[in-house]
Amino acid sequence: MQLVKLRSAVGRIRSLGAEVFAISSDRHDGARQVAADLRFTMPVLSNPGLDVVYSYSMKAPDSTTADMGYVLIDAAGRIRTRQIDHRLGDHAEEIVHALERIAQVKPVRE
Repeated sequence: MQLVKLRSAVGRIRSLGAEVFAISSDRHDGARQVAADLRFTMPVLSNPGLDVVYSYSMKAPDSTTADMGYVLIDAAGRIRTRQIDHRLGDHAEEIVHALERIAQVKPVRE
């Protein structure tokens, strides 16, 4: 499972001021059980209505389910990267490098 593969990068991701969490379409008890079974070190959010999935355009094409991928949001709340990626755990280094680039950019004060 790709989220398990991402586990090795969670410490570095958090050191960059980011957080990692999974969004599950399962109800609360189901999401909690998945997290326990896989020994996740990240929160698993229950989103059976998929409103978060739709908000971040992470719905699978031609489906009513979520697709696998990630969204990187900067400190100002702007989406910097939205990526459908069925192999995101294999691409953990790329995610870390993208976060490093985001961390180097100073937020614009309004």
